[in-house]
Amino acid sequence: MDSVEKRIEQIVKQGGEGKVYFPSDFFDCGSEKAVSKALQRLVKSEVLMRMTRGLYCSPTIDTRWGMGKLSASYEEVLKAYAERDGFKLGPSPGEAQNALGLSDQVVMNPVFTTDGPSRKIYYKEKARPIVLYHVSPKVFNYRSRIVMLTVIALNDIGKDYLWEFETDELRAIYSRIPYAEIRDDIKYTPTWIRNLILSYYGKLTN
Repeated sequence: MDSVEKRIEQIVKQGGEGKVYFPSDFFDCGSEKAVSKALQRLVKSEVLMRMTRGLYCSPTIDTRWGMGKLSASYEEVLKAYAERDGFKLGPSPGEAQNALGLSDQVVMNPVFTTDGPSRKIYYKEKARPIVLYHVSPKVFNYRSRIVMLTVIALNDIGKDYLWEFETDELRAIYSRIPYAEIRDDIKYTPTWIRNLILSYYGKLTN
């Protein structure tokens, strides 16, 4: 085993099972060509798994069902991309609507909101891509998670279509939150969403 391969293997072992890697994570282990060859050998020796081009992981050993070595989850893949590219993540509009009682549809696909660009991340064969849906970076500045969920959910629905949704559960959620806790946040919400929230507290004025 050459020195580049040995250094990469040490990093992988220290990272533990299920951790995701890009070739750039090993930039200080050797030249790009040397790292590439070392990764090929480590995949062959099953120290690493190649998920897709330019994406590797330390396999997880399934001791519960005896399925052997498993690749990293999409959550770990997404975490690795977020750390590398420096973007924030939030729930998808559908997940936010579900959490607020505006919809009972269960979100099956890995979809998330982000302050980064909209994109699809393909991480392994025959798996649905991770979908990132761009929203205003302001969404991630709210201190109240409920306000953040509300803005994500309602912006997706739109003011003109809100009448189609049952909002009693949303009203009930805000009835359990003291106004003082969300007062500063709602200053920065879209006007129509702010007015809706204010109406729940009887503070909407003409």
